[in-house]
Amino acid sequence: METEFRCPVCHAVIPANDVNVATDLALCRACGRTSSFALVSGASQISLDLLATPPRSIRVEEDFDGTVITYRRISPAVLFLIPFTAFWSGLSMWGIYGSQFKKGQFELGQCLFGLPFLFGTIVLLSVIASLLFGKWRIALRQGEGSVFFGVGPLGWTRRFTYNRNTVVSLRLTSVRVNEVPQQGIAVQTDGTELVFGSSLKQDAKKFIAAVLTKAVVEIR
Repeated sequence: METEFRCPVCHAVIPANDVNVATDLALCRACGRTSSFALVSGASQISLDLLATPPRSIRVEEDFDGTVITYRRISPAVLFLIPFTAFWSGLSMWGIYGSQFKKGQFELGQCLFGLPFLFGTIVLLSVIASLLFGKWRIALRQGEGSVFFGVGPLGWTRRFTYNRNTVVSLRLTSVRVNEVPQQGIAVQTDGTELVFGSSLKQDAKKFIAAVLTKAVVEIR
């Protein structure tokens, strides 16, 4: 099946004859704009047809003011991390601090020696909490967008704007899984770019990118 290329700006189909992979350029005759082939390829992976069947891990809420996308999925990695943390942290914490607590005497040197193990336990527990209860929340409100990832109210938030010149695409990031670069969702607006979601499942990335593309198209 021949790949169908679409303009990342107006979303019109770009004939294969107007795509030059060697020079990394593609010309859209519908709007007259030239874009890099990498950008065209990333935008062409996004189809508004995906909006009809959201992945099971995604919930979409719409109202008169905008759209909110929530993604929550328990990672299978917790099947390894929970027993590993229980074994590793249990042995180290009991061996260093539990024995002192049992005797009712604490030695400064031994307590200081145990700090890296304590910090490691905190990090592992934080990762487990994120994998079990973490969620992504993407909100789109009349040209203003935000991306939140965290557990409950705790996490990080990135904000962006979108307008008629915004380009949404999927592109490779520096994040790797088994040495394979992962795609992220890229939102480019007037010279600024936000890339997020490299850890999401591929179907979730494409669906979220489709919702963002729809919001851009509607604002035009």
